[in-house]
Amino acid sequence: MQGPGRSRDNIERTDSLYFFPDQRVTAEEARQLLRQGTADQRAWVISHLLRYAQWDDIWSFVSREEVKEVFPTLDLPENLRSAWGRMLKIEAPVG
Repeated sequence: MQGPGRSRDNIERTDSLYFFPDQRVTAEEARQLLRQGTADQRAWVISHLLRYAQWDDIWSFVSREEVKEVFPTLDLPENLRSAWGRMLKIEAPVG
């Protein structure tokens, strides 16, 4: 049995989302930050999505183009950044 906020089938619950393990963020709050937040807030939400969310859940919040736009500012470990960069076909900076 999953805890609060962990239902893939019902991600719009008012419970905290499972991909924010260190604080309570609802789906509505995450969507608001993605729509109207600062660049840093958007990068924070997207970083959590790419680190902790299941595949289908990621794309229910953001598009690939939205991820590409903020990719350089995402807080990701290097191995995960490389993997996402390959998947999204993002060229690594040279130099």
